[in-house]
Amino acid sequence: MSNRQTPVVFTGRAGEYFGIWIVNLLLSIVTLGIYSAWAKVRRNKYFYHNTLIDGVGFDYHASPIAILKGRIIAVVLFVLYQVLAGFSPIAAVVLLIAFLLALPWIVVRGLTFNARNSSHRGLRFDFDGSYLQAALAFIVYPVLVVITLGLALPFVAQRVNQFAFNHHKFGLSRFQMQALVKDFYMVYLKLIGVILAISLAIYFGISSLASTNKHETVSINQQQILQTHTATADIGFIKVANTAEMPIEEYSNEAYLAEEQSTADYLKDLSPEDRAEFEAQIQDAESKAGESVKKENPIEKMFGPYAAMLGPMIYAIFFGLALFYMAMIFLITAYIKSRITNIIWNSTSLEHISFSSNQRMRDLAWLYFSNTIILFLTLGLATPWAQIRMARYRAERLALIGETDWDKFVGEKKEMSRAMGEEIAEMFDVDLSFG
Repeated sequence: MSNRQTPVVFTGRAGEYFGIWIVNLLLSIVTLGIYSAWAKVRRNKYFYHNTLIDGVGFDYHASPIAILKGRIIAVVLFVLYQVLAGFSPIAAVVLLIAFLLALPWIVVRGLTFNARNSSHRGLRFDFDGSYLQAALAFIVYPVLVVITLGLALPFVAQRVNQFAFNHHKFGLSRFQMQALVKDFYMVYLKLIGVILAISLAIYFGISSLASTNKHETVSINQQQILQTHTATADIGFIKVANTAEMPIEEYSNEAYLAEEQSTADYLKDLSPEDRAEFEAQIQDAESKAGESVKKENPIEKMFGPYAAMLGPMIYAIFFGLALFYMAMIFLITAYIKSRITNIIWNSTSLEHISFSSNQRMRDLAWLYFSNTIILFLTLGLATPWAQIRMARYRAERLALIGETDWDKFVGEKKEMSRAMGEEIAEMFDVDLSFG
Protein backbone atom coordinates (compact mmCIF):
# COMPACT_ATOMS: atom_id res chain seq x y z
CA MET A 1 0.00 0.00 0.00
CA SER A 2 1.37 3.42 -1.02
CA ASN A 3 2.25 5.98 1.67
CA ARG A 4 1.75 8.91 -0.68
CA GLN A 5 -0.10 11.76 1.06
CA THR A 6 -2.59 13.91 -0.80
CA PRO A 7 -3.57 17.00 1.19
CA VAL A 8 -7.06 18.43 1.21
CA VAL A 9 -6.92 22.08 0.15
CA PHE A 10 -9.45 24.83 0.81
CA THR A 11 -9.24 27.88 -1.45
CA GLY A 12 -12.18 29.96 -0.20
CA ARG A 13 -11.63 33.62 0.72
CA ALA A 14 -13.49 35.66 3.30
CA GLY A 15 -13.98 38.71 1.07
CA GLU A 16 -15.36 36.59 -1.75
CA TYR A 17 -17.70 34.62 0.50
CA PHE A 18 -18.93 37.76 2.27
CA GLY A 19 -20.81 38.80 -0.89
CA ILE A 20 -22.64 35.45 -0.96
CA TRP A 21 -23.32 35.51 2.77
CA ILE A 22 -24.73 39.05 2.97
CA VAL A 23 -27.02 38.52 -0.03
CA ASN A 24 -28.27 35.25 1.46
CA LEU A 25 -28.94 36.96 4.79
CA LEU A 26 -30.80 39.95 3.35
CA LEU A 27 -32.93 37.92 0.95
CA SER A 28 -33.80 35.41 3.70
CA ILE A 29 -34.97 38.29 5.91
CA VAL A 30 -36.96 39.97 3.13
CA THR A 31 -38.67 36.69 2.12
CA LEU A 32 -39.37 35.68 5.75
CA GLY A 33 -37.04 32.69 5.50
CA ILE A 34 -38.25 31.29 2.17
CA TYR A 35 -34.98 32.16 0.42
CA SER A 36 -33.01 30.26 3.10
CA ALA A 37 -33.35 27.08 0.98
CA TRP A 38 -31.59 28.79 -1.95
CA ALA A 39 -29.12 30.30 0.52
CA LYS A 40 -28.17 26.83 1.76
CA VAL A 41 -27.51 25.61 -1.79
CA ARG A 42 -25.36 28.66 -2.63
CA ARG A 43 -23.41 28.32 0.63
CA ASN A 44 -22.79 24.58 0.22
CA LYS A 45 -21.79 24.94 -3.42
CA TYR A 46 -19.20 27.57 -2.47
CA PHE A 47 -17.60 25.46 0.25
CA TYR A 48 -17.80 22.25 -1.82
CA HIS A 49 -16.25 23.84 -4.92
CA ASN A 50 -13.40 25.32 -2.88
CA THR A 51 -12.51 22.06 -1.13
CA LEU A 52 -10.03 20.34 -3.44
CA ILE A 53 -8.39 16.92 -3.63
CA ASP A 54 -5.73 16.63 -6.32
CA GLY A 55 -6.89 19.99 -7.64
CA VAL A 56 -10.51 18.91 -8.14
CA GLY A 57 -13.31 20.20 -5.93
CA PHE A 58 -16.52 18.63 -4.70
CA ASP A 59 -19.98 19.47 -6.00
CA TYR A 60 -23.40 19.90 -4.39
CA HIS A 61 -26.49 19.01 -6.42
CA ALA A 62 -29.43 19.57 -4.08
CA SER A 63 -32.49 21.41 -5.36
CA PRO A 64 -33.63 24.43 -3.33
CA ILE A 65 -37.24 23.26 -3.76
CA ALA A 66 -36.43 19.94 -2.06
CA ILE A 67 -34.86 21.81 0.86
CA LEU A 68 -37.84 24.19 1.02
CA LYS A 69 -40.25 21.23 1.20
CA GLY A 70 -38.40 19.83 4.19
CA ARG A 71 -38.43 23.19 5.97
CA ILE A 72 -42.13 23.69 5.32
CA ILE A 73 -42.80 20.28 6.87
CA ALA A 74 -40.69 21.26 9.90
CA VAL A 75 -42.54 24.59 10.32
CA VAL A 76 -45.96 22.93 10.01
CA LEU A 77 -45.07 20.34 12.64
CA PHE A 78 -43.71 23.03 14.98
CA VAL A 79 -46.85 25.17 14.65
CA LEU A 80 -49.04 22.10 15.14
CA TYR A 81 -47.15 21.23 18.33
CA GLN A 82 -47.55 24.78 19.69
CA VAL A 83 -51.30 24.78 18.96
CA LEU A 84 -51.81 21.38 20.56
CA ALA A 85 -49.76 22.41 23.59
CA GLY A 86 -52.15 25.33 24.11
CA PHE A 87 -55.38 23.35 23.76
CA SER A 88 -54.49 19.82 24.77
CA PRO A 89 -51.31 19.04 26.72
CA ILE A 90 -51.94 15.32 26.26
CA ALA A 91 -52.03 15.70 22.47
CA ALA A 92 -48.81 17.73 22.65
CA VAL A 93 -47.11 14.96 24.62
CA VAL A 94 -48.31 12.38 22.09
CA LEU A 95 -46.91 14.49 19.23
CA LEU A 96 -43.61 14.88 21.10
CA ILE A 97 -43.37 11.10 21.55
CA ALA A 98 -44.17 10.65 17.87
CA PHE A 99 -41.34 13.07 17.01
CA LEU A 100 -38.89 11.10 19.16
CA LEU A 101 -39.92 7.90 17.42
CA ALA A 102 -39.52 9.61 14.05
CA LEU A 103 -36.11 11.06 14.95
CA PRO A 104 -34.09 8.07 13.62
CA TRP A 105 -36.00 8.24 10.33
CA ILE A 106 -35.34 12.01 10.10
CA VAL A 107 -31.63 11.46 10.74
CA VAL A 108 -31.41 8.75 8.06
CA ARG A 109 -33.30 10.91 5.55
CA GLY A 110 -31.08 13.90 6.25
CA LEU A 111 -27.82 11.96 5.96
CA THR A 112 -29.03 10.23 2.81
CA PHE A 113 -30.14 13.47 1.18
CA ASN A 114 -26.84 15.24 1.84
CA ALA A 115 -24.76 12.24 0.74
CA ARG A 116 -26.64 11.58 -2.48
CA ASN A 117 -26.51 15.23 -3.47
CA SER A 118 -22.72 15.41 -2.97
CA SER A 119 -20.18 14.25 -5.53
CA HIS A 120 -16.50 14.27 -6.44
CA ARG A 121 -15.22 13.78 -9.98
CA GLY A 122 -18.74 12.93 -11.11
CA LEU A 123 -19.26 10.16 -8.54
CA ARG A 124 -22.04 10.53 -5.99
CA PHE A 125 -21.80 9.68 -2.33
CA ASP A 126 -24.48 7.55 -0.68
CA PHE A 127 -25.80 6.58 2.73
CA ASP A 128 -27.59 3.29 3.39
CA GLY A 129 -28.22 3.26 7.15
CA SER A 130 -31.54 1.80 8.28
CA TYR A 131 -34.19 3.07 10.71
CA LEU A 132 -33.47 0.33 13.27
CA GLN A 133 -29.76 1.08 13.25
CA ALA A 134 -30.46 4.79 13.68
CA ALA A 135 -32.95 4.09 16.50
CA LEU A 136 -30.29 2.10 18.29
CA ALA A 137 -27.73 4.90 17.90
CA PHE A 138 -29.97 7.88 18.67
CA ILE A 139 -32.61 6.52 21.08
CA VAL A 140 -31.45 3.34 22.84
CA TYR A 141 -27.79 4.26 23.37
CA PRO A 142 -28.50 7.79 24.72
CA VAL A 143 -30.75 6.19 27.35
CA LEU A 144 -27.65 4.35 28.58
CA VAL A 145 -25.98 7.70 29.21
CA VAL A 146 -28.79 8.66 31.59
CA ILE A 147 -28.91 5.27 33.31
CA THR A 148 -25.14 5.16 33.85
CA LEU A 149 -24.97 8.86 34.90
CA GLY A 150 -22.78 9.68 31.91
CA LEU A 151 -20.37 6.75 32.16
CA ALA A 152 -21.60 5.36 28.83
CA LEU A 153 -21.02 8.63 26.95
CA PRO A 154 -17.76 7.52 25.23
CA PHE A 155 -19.41 4.24 24.20
CA VAL A 156 -22.38 6.10 22.71
CA ALA A 157 -20.08 8.57 20.91
CA GLN A 158 -18.21 5.65 19.31
CA ARG A 159 -21.40 3.90 18.22
CA VAL A 160 -22.99 7.05 16.76
CA ASN A 161 -19.89 7.93 14.73
CA GLN A 162 -19.50 4.33 13.61
CA PHE A 163 -23.09 4.33 12.37
CA ALA A 164 -22.59 7.59 10.46
CA PHE A 165 -19.27 6.65 8.83
CA ASN A 166 -19.72 2.95 8.09
CA HIS A 167 -22.93 3.54 6.15
CA HIS A 168 -21.49 6.20 3.87
CA LYS A 169 -20.31 5.18 0.43
CA PHE A 170 -18.41 6.82 -2.40
CA GLY A 171 -19.83 5.32 -5.54
CA LEU A 172 -19.96 1.61 -4.70
CA SER A 173 -17.07 1.73 -2.18
CA ARG A 174 -17.86 1.87 1.51
CA PHE A 175 -16.12 3.87 4.23
CA GLN A 176 -14.86 1.80 7.18
CA MET A 177 -14.25 3.36 10.61
CA GLN A 178 -12.43 0.99 12.95
CA ALA A 179 -11.94 3.19 16.03
CA LEU A 180 -12.42 1.24 19.26
CA VAL A 181 -14.54 2.16 22.27
CA LYS A 182 -11.44 2.29 24.48
CA ASP A 183 -10.00 5.03 22.24
CA PHE A 184 -13.01 7.22 23.03
CA TYR A 185 -12.83 6.38 26.74
CA MET A 186 -9.18 7.46 26.87
CA VAL A 187 -10.13 10.89 25.51
CA TYR A 188 -12.80 11.44 28.14
CA LEU A 189 -10.73 9.95 31.01
CA LYS A 190 -7.82 12.28 30.26
CA LEU A 191 -10.21 15.22 30.17
CA ILE A 192 -11.77 14.24 33.52
CA GLY A 193 -8.30 13.88 35.05
CA VAL A 194 -7.25 17.36 33.92
CA ILE A 195 -10.52 18.91 35.15
CA LEU A 196 -10.14 17.23 38.56
CA ALA A 197 -6.54 18.45 38.86
CA ILE A 198 -7.55 22.03 38.02
CA SER A 199 -10.53 21.87 40.39
CA LEU A 200 -8.37 20.61 43.28
CA ALA A 201 -5.78 23.29 42.63
CA ILE A 202 -8.45 26.01 42.69
CA TYR A 203 -10.05 24.52 45.82
CA PHE A 204 -6.80 24.38 47.80
CA GLY A 205 -5.85 27.84 46.55
CA ILE A 206 -9.15 29.33 47.73
CA SER A 207 -8.91 27.44 51.05
CA SER A 208 -5.41 28.78 51.65
CA LEU A 209 -6.50 32.33 50.80
CA ALA A 210 -9.57 32.05 53.07
CA SER A 211 -7.40 30.78 55.94
CA THR A 212 -5.00 33.69 55.51
CA ASN A 213 -7.88 36.19 55.44
CA LYS A 214 -9.37 34.59 58.56
CA HIS A 215 -6.14 35.09 60.52
CA GLU A 216 -5.88 38.66 59.28
CA THR A 217 -9.50 39.34 60.31
CA VAL A 218 -8.90 37.90 63.79
CA SER A 219 -5.81 40.06 64.14
CA ILE A 220 -7.78 43.16 63.11
CA ASN A 221 -10.57 42.35 65.59
CA GLN A 222 -8.04 41.88 68.39
CA GLN A 223 -6.48 45.24 67.56
CA GLN A 224 -9.92 46.90 67.59
CA ILE A 225 -10.72 45.37 71.01
CA LEU A 226 -7.41 46.54 72.40
CA GLN A 227 -7.97 50.03 70.98
CA THR A 228 -11.44 50.13 72.55
CA HIS A 229 -10.05 49.12 75.96
CA THR A 230 -7.26 51.62 75.59
CA ALA A 231 -9.67 54.43 74.71
CA THR A 232 -11.88 53.54 77.67
CA ALA A 233 -8.92 53.29 80.04
CA ASP A 234 -7.72 56.69 78.92
CA ILE A 235 -10.94 58.16 80.26
CA GLY A 236 -9.73 57.40 83.80
CA PHE A 237 -7.07 60.05 83.41
CA ILE A 238 -9.58 62.84 82.90
CA LYS A 239 -9.39 65.34 85.72
CA VAL A 240 -12.36 67.56 86.21
CA ALA A 241 -10.92 70.30 88.35
CA ASN A 242 -7.28 71.32 88.11
CA THR A 243 -6.17 67.81 87.32
CA ALA A 244 -2.88 67.44 85.48
CA GLU A 245 -3.06 65.77 82.09
CA MET A 246 -1.46 62.32 82.10
CA PRO A 247 0.35 60.68 79.13
CA ILE A 248 -1.55 58.28 76.87
CA GLU A 249 -0.28 54.70 76.77
CA GLU A 250 -1.43 51.32 75.43
CA TYR A 251 -3.11 49.27 78.10
CA SER A 252 -3.73 45.58 78.46
CA ASN A 253 -6.90 44.21 80.07
CA GLU A 254 -5.24 44.04 83.52
CA ALA A 255 -4.08 47.65 83.28
CA TYR A 256 -7.57 48.67 82.28
CA LEU A 257 -9.13 46.98 85.37
CA ALA A 258 -6.59 48.58 87.68
CA GLU A 259 -7.27 51.99 86.19
CA GLU A 260 -11.02 51.46 86.52
CA GLN A 261 -10.55 50.80 90.29
CA SER A 262 -8.48 53.98 90.72
CA THR A 263 -11.21 55.94 88.94
CA ALA A 264 -13.79 54.63 91.42
CA ASP A 265 -11.59 55.76 94.31
CA TYR A 266 -11.20 59.15 92.70
CA LEU A 267 -14.96 59.62 92.43
CA LYS A 268 -15.40 59.30 96.21
CA ASP A 269 -13.60 62.60 96.79
CA LEU A 270 -15.69 64.60 94.27
CA SER A 271 -18.67 66.81 94.99
CA PRO A 272 -21.99 65.94 93.37
CA GLU A 273 -21.50 68.69 90.76
CA ASP A 274 -17.97 67.54 89.87
CA ARG A 275 -19.13 63.91 89.80
CA ALA A 276 -21.95 64.79 87.32
CA GLU A 277 -19.53 66.71 85.09
CA PHE A 278 -17.02 63.87 85.25
CA GLU A 279 -19.62 61.25 84.29
CA ALA A 280 -20.80 63.45 81.38
CA GLN A 281 -17.25 63.68 80.08
CA ILE A 282 -16.82 59.91 80.41
CA GLN A 283 -20.01 59.25 78.44
CA ASP A 284 -18.91 61.69 75.73
CA ALA A 285 -15.45 60.08 75.50
CA GLU A 286 -16.91 56.57 75.36
CA SER A 287 -19.29 57.62 72.60
CA LYS A 288 -16.48 59.12 70.54
CA ALA A 289 -14.28 56.04 71.09
CA GLY A 290 -17.10 53.71 70.02
CA GLU A 291 -17.82 55.76 66.92
CA SER A 292 -14.12 55.79 66.04
CA VAL A 293 -13.89 51.99 66.21
CA LYS A 294 -17.24 51.54 64.46
CA LYS A 295 -16.39 53.87 61.60
CA GLU A 296 -13.00 52.31 61.05
CA ASN A 297 -13.05 50.44 57.73
CA PRO A 298 -11.04 47.20 57.91
CA ILE A 299 -10.58 47.31 54.12
CA GLU A 300 -9.04 50.77 54.33
CA LYS A 301 -6.91 49.64 57.28
CA MET A 302 -5.73 46.59 55.37
CA PHE A 303 -5.09 48.18 51.97
CA GLY A 304 -4.40 51.77 53.01
CA PRO A 305 -4.17 54.15 50.02
CA TYR A 306 -4.98 51.30 47.62
CA ALA A 307 -8.49 50.83 49.07
CA ALA A 308 -9.96 53.24 46.48
CA MET A 309 -8.75 50.92 43.71
CA LEU A 310 -10.81 47.98 44.97
CA GLY A 311 -13.94 49.01 43.02
CA PRO A 312 -12.29 48.78 39.58
CA MET A 313 -10.39 45.71 40.76
CA ILE A 314 -13.66 43.91 41.54
CA TYR A 315 -14.93 44.56 38.01
CA ALA A 316 -11.60 43.39 36.63
CA ILE A 317 -11.83 40.20 38.71
CA PHE A 318 -15.34 39.45 37.43
CA PHE A 319 -14.22 40.15 33.87
CA GLY A 320 -11.23 37.87 34.39
CA LEU A 321 -13.45 35.12 35.78
CA ALA A 322 -15.77 35.42 32.76
CA LEU A 323 -12.78 35.13 30.41
CA PHE A 324 -11.49 32.16 32.41
CA TYR A 325 -14.87 30.42 32.19
CA MET A 326 -15.09 31.08 28.46
CA ALA A 327 -11.53 29.87 27.96
CA MET A 328 -12.29 26.64 29.86
CA ILE A 329 -15.36 26.00 27.69
CA PHE A 330 -13.33 26.60 24.53
CA LEU A 331 -10.46 24.40 25.74
CA ILE A 332 -12.76 21.51 26.70
CA THR A 333 -14.67 21.76 23.40
CA ALA A 334 -11.46 22.03 21.39
CA TYR A 335 -9.92 19.07 23.21
CA ILE A 336 -12.89 16.76 22.62
CA LYS A 337 -13.45 17.94 19.04
CA SER A 338 -9.80 17.62 17.98
CA ARG A 339 -9.16 14.28 19.68
CA ILE A 340 -12.39 12.64 18.49
CA THR A 341 -11.92 13.96 14.94
CA ASN A 342 -8.37 12.61 14.83
CA ILE A 343 -9.44 9.21 16.18
CA ILE A 344 -12.25 8.90 13.64
CA TRP A 345 -10.33 9.93 10.52
CA ASN A 346 -7.10 8.13 11.46
CA SER A 347 -9.04 4.88 11.76
CA THR A 348 -11.15 5.33 8.60
CA SER A 349 -10.42 3.88 5.18
CA LEU A 350 -12.03 3.81 1.75
CA GLU A 351 -10.83 0.65 0.01
CA HIS A 352 -7.07 1.23 -0.48
CA ILE A 353 -7.13 4.83 0.74
CA SER A 354 -6.77 5.80 4.40
CA PHE A 355 -6.92 9.22 6.05
CA SER A 356 -4.67 11.29 8.30
CA SER A 357 -5.99 13.99 10.65
CA ASN A 358 -3.82 16.03 13.03
CA GLN A 359 -6.02 18.71 14.53
CA ARG A 360 -4.64 20.29 17.71
CA MET A 361 -6.50 21.48 20.77
CA ARG A 362 -4.62 24.79 21.08
CA ASP A 363 -5.31 25.66 17.44
CA LEU A 364 -9.04 24.98 17.73
CA ALA A 365 -9.28 26.78 21.09
CA TRP A 366 -7.64 29.86 19.58
CA LEU A 367 -10.00 29.72 16.58
CA TYR A 368 -13.05 29.45 18.87
CA PHE A 369 -11.85 32.27 21.13
CA SER A 370 -10.71 34.70 18.43
CA ASN A 371 -13.79 34.05 16.27
CA THR A 372 -16.08 34.74 19.25
CA ILE A 373 -14.31 38.01 20.09
CA ILE A 374 -14.36 39.23 16.48
CA LEU A 375 -18.03 38.25 16.03
CA PHE A 376 -18.91 40.13 19.22
CA LEU A 377 -16.99 43.25 18.21
CA THR A 378 -18.43 43.26 14.65
CA LEU A 379 -21.99 42.38 15.72
CA GLY A 380 -21.87 39.21 13.61
CA LEU A 381 -20.65 40.79 10.38
CA ALA A 382 -17.41 38.79 10.59
CA THR A 383 -19.33 35.49 10.30
CA PRO A 384 -17.98 34.76 6.76
CA TRP A 385 -14.42 35.33 7.97
CA ALA A 386 -14.95 32.95 10.93
CA GLN A 387 -16.50 30.25 8.73
CA ILE A 388 -13.71 30.47 6.15
CA ARG A 389 -11.07 30.18 8.90
CA MET A 390 -12.67 27.03 10.30
CA ALA A 391 -13.09 25.42 6.87
CA ARG A 392 -9.47 26.17 5.94
CA TYR A 393 -8.13 24.76 9.21
CA ARG A 394 -10.12 21.51 8.91
CA ALA A 395 -8.94 21.04 5.33
CA GLU A 396 -5.30 21.79 6.14
CA ARG A 397 -5.31 19.17 8.90
CA LEU A 398 -6.72 16.36 6.75
CA ALA A 399 -4.93 14.30 4.12
CA LEU A 400 -5.48 11.13 2.09
CA ILE A 401 -2.85 8.38 2.30
CA GLY A 402 -2.45 6.02 -0.63
CA GLU A 403 -2.66 6.06 -4.40
CA THR A 404 -5.40 8.44 -5.54
CA ASP A 405 -5.73 7.29 -9.13
CA TRP A 406 -9.47 7.86 -9.29
CA ASP A 407 -10.04 5.99 -12.56
CA LYS A 408 -8.26 2.98 -11.15
CA PHE A 409 -10.10 3.46 -7.88
CA VAL A 410 -13.56 2.95 -9.37
CA GLY A 411 -12.64 1.04 -12.54
CA GLU A 412 -15.56 -0.29 -14.54
CA LYS A 413 -17.98 0.60 -11.70
CA LYS A 414 -17.73 4.31 -12.48
CA GLU A 415 -20.51 4.61 -15.05
CA MET A 416 -22.87 2.36 -13.08
CA SER A 417 -22.21 4.34 -9.90
CA ARG A 418 -22.82 7.67 -11.60
CA ALA A 419 -26.13 6.57 -13.11
CA MET A 420 -27.32 4.98 -9.87
CA GLY A 421 -26.44 8.04 -7.83
CA GLU A 422 -28.26 10.50 -10.09
CA GLU A 423 -31.36 8.32 -10.30
CA ILE A 424 -31.65 7.80 -6.53
CA ALA A 425 -31.02 11.50 -5.85
CA GLU A 426 -33.97 12.45 -8.04
CA MET A 427 -36.24 10.02 -6.18
CA PHE A 428 -35.03 11.25 -2.81
CA ASP A 429 -36.17 14.83 -3.24
CA VAL A 430 -37.01 16.08 0.27
CA ASP A 431 -34.36 17.45 2.62
CA LEU A 432 -35.19 16.70 6.26
CA SER A 433 -31.73 17.51 7.61
CA PHE A 434 -31.21 20.17 10.24
CA GLY A 435 -28.37 22.03 8.52
